[in-house]
Amino acid sequence: MLIRFLLLLILAGLITDRISAQNSLALANAANTPGSGSAGSGLSVYEFRIYVFENDLTSISEDLLQQHVFGQLVSRKLYLLESKYTFEVPVVPGNPQTKTVIRKPAIYEAVRKIEHYLKKSVRKGIMSNDAAATAFNKVLDVALNAFAADSGNFEKTIEKCDDLVSLIALFTNRVNLVS
Repeated sequence: MLIRFLLLLILAGLITDRISAQNSLALANAANTPGSGSAGSGLSVYEFRIYVFENDLTSISEDLLQQHVFGQLVSRKLYLLESKYTFEVPVVPGNPQTKTVIRKPAIYEAVRKIEHYLKKSVRKGIMSNDAAATAFNKVLDVALNAFAADSGNFEKTIEKCDDLVSLIALFTNRVNLVS
């Protein structure tokens, strides 16, 4: 029944030319994925291809990692996030000073804000450590997978989020990682 409905929805979109192919895919995935935003809510769902970074995570030396309140896996993913999203450039040639340049600053800064908010929520007892670690793990997965993708629309949506709860919901509920 759901498949017929989705096919009818896609066909209607093609006939009326009001729903683009990309929006149809987002609506179909929203209907198939629990908790990913409903089609009637008007919220777009983003998809990023899964990049398997298990080898990258296991190759990180223990000496490079810092202890993290959400566990060892989060610590490894944060190190990987730092290495992918930031790099150093010289301020002036010949001068040993460098400045840090951030690739995709909207995503990077959002992850940092979410991390701070979740740590604070755990400290205040608003959220359990396990729930915060699970949410932050998903946020890191999305950020790491969005790095290599065209994420312009996603970054614009991040900039429009006015509070941290909606920002966390964007990363955890409105992004599908597909293989």
